Amino acid sequence: MEVLRKLYGKQLTEAPKRASQIERTGYSKDLGWIFVCQEFTQPRAIRTYRSLFGAEGRYTYFTPNTFYRNDQRHAGSLRWLNAMVIDIDVKTMQNAGMIFPDVMDRVTSAGLPTPSLVVKTPSGGFHVYWYLKEPRRAFPKVVDHYKRVQRMIAEEMNADVQAVGAERWFRLPTEENTVFRSEERVSFDDFCDWLSEQQENQSGKVNVTLGSTELLSHPAIIKLLEGVEKGQRDNTCYTLALACKASGYDEDKTLSLLYSWNEKNSPSLRQIDIKRKVKSAFKQGAPAGPSSYWIAILSGVDFKYQLFEGAKPRKERKNSHLNEWRDDLLSALRENGGSICGPQRELIKLVHAVSKGSRHISYTTFKRLIEMLVEEGVIRKRVDGRGRGARTTIEIVQQAKVFPFVRKTDVNNGPNSYTFIDTVVGGSFSMVFEIPSPLSISYLLSWRRLIYGIG
Repeated sequence: MEVLRKLYGKQLTEAPKRASQIERTGYSKDLGWIFVCQEFTQPRAIRTYRSLFGAEGRYTYFTPNTFYRNDQRHAGSLRWLNAMVIDIDVKTMQNAGMIFPDVMDRVTSAGLPTPSLVVKTPSGGFHVYWYLKEPRRAFPKVVDHYKRVQRMIAEEMNADVQAVGAERWFRLPTEENTVFRSEERVSFDDFCDWLSEQQENQSGKVNVTLGSTELLSHPAIIKLLEGVEKGQRDNTCYTLALACKASGYDEDKTLSLLYSWNEKNSPSLRQIDIKRKVKSAFKQGAPAGPSSYWIAILSGVDFKYQLFEGAKPRKERKNSHLNEWRDDLLSALRENGGSICGPQRELIKLVHAVSKGSRHISYTTFKRLIEMLVEEGVIRKRVDGRGRGARTTIEIVQQAKVFPFVRKTDVNNGPNSYTFIDTVVGGSFSMVFEIPSPLSISYLLSWRRLIYGIG
C-alpha cells in the first residue's frame, strides 16, 4: 500500500483524530476524503490510512483524487488532484490481445512520460497512472483542464474516452494487480504543455473509419508500398497487412497486394514469409490496425491516425447510452398523452417497453435521467405519498417556442401568418414566434411597444 501513501501524502491522517486534538490544531483545509466501493454500490468515504488499508480486501474501486465532502462524489466537490489516470479497455477491436509492453509502446508513441503505476484489470485491461509532482488544488477551471488533458491522452492511446473526469472510480491497486511501478512524477504544467503541442498537431492527424480505404491512400502508406530495403521488410509487411485489414481487405486480397509489393523490395521476401505475416495480422486477437509509430519510423513520414469502429446496433450492445434512454422516456410520455403516473418501478417498465428490446434501464440511471430532464426544463416531476405507496407523476412541460431574429432577406420562403415584420435601421427584421389563438391586433401592438418602444 506504499503506492497509496505516495499518492495521497498528507491528505489522509494515520488514524481518526480525537476531539481534543481537533480543538488544539483546528480543522485542516488540506485533508481530503476518498471514496471506496464494491461494484459501484454503497460507496464509503474514508479519511485515514487505517481505514484505507483495511478496505483492501473488502472494496474493489477507489477515487485517486480527493474531495472536501464525504457525501458527494462529483467534480464540484473535489479538493485535490493527485494523479492523471486513463482506462484502456481491451474489449474494443483496437485493443484486442493487448499486453503490458503494448501499453508502454503507446506511452512512448504519444510522447508521454513514464507512468508512475499501471494496474491490470480482471478483463485484461489497464489503468495507467501518472502521479503529479505536487497535488493541484481542484479549482473549477483546473478540473475542466484536467479533463481536457485526460481526454487527449485517452485519444492518443486508444483508451476509453468516456472514462474521463477527475471524480471517476478506478480499480484499487494491490500487490496482485500492479504490473508496473516507478518513482516518476509529472507536473500538471507539463501535462498542459503536452496538450498544447497535441492540439497544434491535430491538423495533421488522420481519422480513419474501420473498413474504409482512406488509410491506404495516405502518403506514408503509399511510400511503404513502393518497396523497402533489407532490414525493414518483415516489419513493413506486417504493418501493411494490418493496414489492409483495417481498410476492409480480406486475407486473399491482402496477400495479392503484398505479393505485388514484394516484387519492389530489394531483395524480395519469400512468399511463405508473406503468408505468415498476413496470417498473423488476421488471427484472432491481433491489432485492428497498424501502429502509427511504426508507420512513421518505417516511412520517414510524420503520421498519426485514430481508428474508429462503426457504432454497433443498440440490440447488439450490452448497455444503452443515456441519450437513447432519454428518447425512450419522451416517447413513452408522448404515447401516454404527455404524462405518466405510478410507482417508479412501473414507470421504468413503460420506458423499457419502447426501447425495442434493449437491456432494461437501471433504477439509478432512471433517476439520473429524470433529474437531468427536470434541470433542462423538459419535464416536471411530482411525488405523492411515501415509501412503497409513493406515486410519481412525470409530464412534459408545454412551453411556447420563441425563435431568434432573422433578416427578412435571409428567409427564402417569405413571411407567414406568425411573422411580425418591422423596419429598423439597416434593413428589415422578422421575429418568428408562437402566439395564442386568436391573433389580435392589440397583441401584436403590445409586442411592437415592448421591443421597439413605439406604438
